[in-house]
Order: sequence, then structure tokens, then C-alpha cells
Amino acid sequence: MKVLQVTAALEQGGVERGTVEMAAYIVAQGGQSYVASQGGRMVSTLVQQGSEHVLLPLAQRNPFFILYSAFKLVSLIRQEGIDLVHARSRAPAWSAYIATRITKTKFITTFHGTHRIQNCFKKFYNSSMVRGERVIAISQFIKKHIMDNYDVPESHIDVAPRGFDPNIFDRRLISPEHLKLLNSEFSLQADVPVINLPGRLTRWKGQELFLRALVEIKDLPWQTILVGSATKKSHYVEQLKEIVRTEGLADRVTFVGNRTDIESFYALSDIVVSASLEPEAFGRVAVEAQAMGVPVVASAHGGSLETIMDGQSGWLFTPGDINDLATKLRTALMSPDLVKMGATGQKLTWEKYTVDKMCAAEWRTYKAVFNPQVLL
Repeated sequence: MKVLQVTAALEQGGVERGTVEMAAYIVAQGGQSYVASQGGRMVSTLVQQGSEHVLLPLAQRNPFFILYSAFKLVSLIRQEGIDLVHARSRAPAWSAYIATRITKTKFITTFHGTHRIQNCFKKFYNSSMVRGERVIAISQFIKKHIMDNYDVPESHIDVAPRGFDPNIFDRRLISPEHLKLLNSEFSLQADVPVINLPGRLTRWKGQELFLRALVEIKDLPWQTILVGSATKKSHYVEQLKEIVRTEGLADRVTFVGNRTDIESFYALSDIVVSASLEPEAFGRVAVEAQAMGVPVVASAHGGSLETIMDGQSGWLFTPGDINDLATKLRTALMSPDLVKMGATGQKLTWEKYTVDKMCAAEWRTYKAVFNPQVLL
């Protein structure tokens, strides 16, 4: 099978990681993998794994660029004899949709997020993500969103939850010496619980909510690391640092910045927090942390409702509620069963949410497009 995945770019993020992971799986299954995108830092990894990358302006939303990319895809599909086109983001999906209609090529999409629907025009733009012969949803939450907002029958939607890489998110692979160096680098105190909130420093990820909840539990011993880079809106980062200063948290909160070894920071942590103000379409943080044996405190919406067993592998709190988050953090810090809860979450994620299981689910959809009996 010759598969062409089409996405905006290959810089960073869940969509990009899913694209590269699936490309490697296609090659492993004996297929030929092609990816069209505007490029980025992950292209080298993609090519090393055996895929071919095609550079197109697919991140551009201008109708001219969408049509330009569509006709370039037509040439690529015909030249390489592509069997199936798989689109993963909206503007590229329009290009792919046009190209597959011209070439009569099989077309599927993966719906990675909720995509706001402010008006009928935005809904039409978003609808490129449901124009495939089959639509892959990355969680049950996204499946419901598709069914509630777009005219897609349940029988046309497959669920392929995102997954973690066991070759990376395995505590046994991280040496005590490495963790000791990180403890020293960030001045973390021995025997004081570490609370970690990973994620880009952007308002919807809930860092401000998290810091204000920490103020409510200053009477307990803890130290916090925020792992993630700032967006262009640096004033938000300054607001966060101002809260830290004015609330007397400066000696307990550390901004780590962007890190490529996020698994090491999970291993450093006693508790991981996902405080998103809006629902996570899936939420890799919750799965990656649990895979490392770390209990998670997360907003009770979106994918977290599927990946966290409340009271067993972590705690869910009312989204946006400072007091409830503070209460759950206090409960977690005072819990005698943190290690046991971590083990429960680890077992759950290793059984259900690995990259191989994610890719196998998408591969099943690929096969079902040609033979619907696969789904029976």
C-alpha cells in the first residue's frame, strides 16, 4: 500500500508526532510512506525512518495556496501511484480532498481537535476534516464532537486513541545519575514532593489557575516545575512570574523552559498536573505521565475523562475551579497511596495507549477503506 499523509507542517505537537509515528508504522508493515507538509524539524526523523517527504505550502490557508497544493498533490498521486491519502489538518485536508476527487483516490481524515465553530463559514472550513470515506477520531470525546456538530454517521467514524512510545516513556530507561544531575541543575530538594505541569506556556493550558491553586496549599511541603516554552505572547509568562513573586512562591516554583527530554521530568515528579481550561482532544500528558508511573491531577473534561481513573490512577477536578484543584492537590500530596496509584495508571496505559496500538487502529482503517469486512 502506498500511503500519502498530508499535514500542515512537521515542527512539533501531537498532530506532527502522530504523522511521523504512523509513517514509521506504514514502512514497518511493508508499505510505502509519503508525507506532504510545509516542512519542519521532524522531517529528518521522518526520512531516516524510510518515508519520503514532499515540500508544499500546506500550512497556508489562502485559497490560492490550497488550490496550488491540490494540483501539486494530483501530480504526486499520479506519479507515485498513491493508493490512499490521509489528511490530518484543515487547510491541507481541503487540498487533499480536491486532489483525491480529481484522481479518484481513496481519502480519509483524522480529526485531531474540536476546532471552534463560530459561524457557518468556520464550520464549512472545518468540514474538510469529515470529508473522508472514513473519519478517525483520536478519542471518544472527539467522536462525540463530530457526531454532535457534523453530519457524519457513527458507522463512518473509527476511534484511534493517541499513544505513548514505550521506548521513551519507561522509567527503567532513565538512570539515577541523570535524575541526580537534573535535581542539581534545578535545585530540587530531596524528600520534598515535586509537582509538574508540562505544556506550552499559553493561557488555555491553565498555568495561572495552577499557580493560584498552589497558593491555597502553601502550608504543605511541595516544589513545582513548569516544563514548556513560551509562545509569542510573552506577556502571559510575565503575568505568571508576577504571581510567583507576589504570592511568595519564588523559592518553590521553577520555570524549566522547553525540553526535549520530557520523560526525565516525569520521572522526577511525584504528581503531574493537566489544568487545561478547554477540553483536551486526547491529552498525551496524562497518558505519558501515567506510563511513567506518576499519578495525574487533571481537569475533568475532554480526553482526561477516558484516560484517568478518578481516585484510582489520579484525580479529576472541576475545570477552571481553583478551590477544587487546590483540594485535589492537597489530597494527592497527603495520600499514602501515590505509588500504588502510579502503578495502577501505568498498567492501564501500557495495556491501552501505546503508539503501536494507535497505529494499528489507523492501519485497520486504511484496510477497511478497501475492504469493509475488516471492521466486522
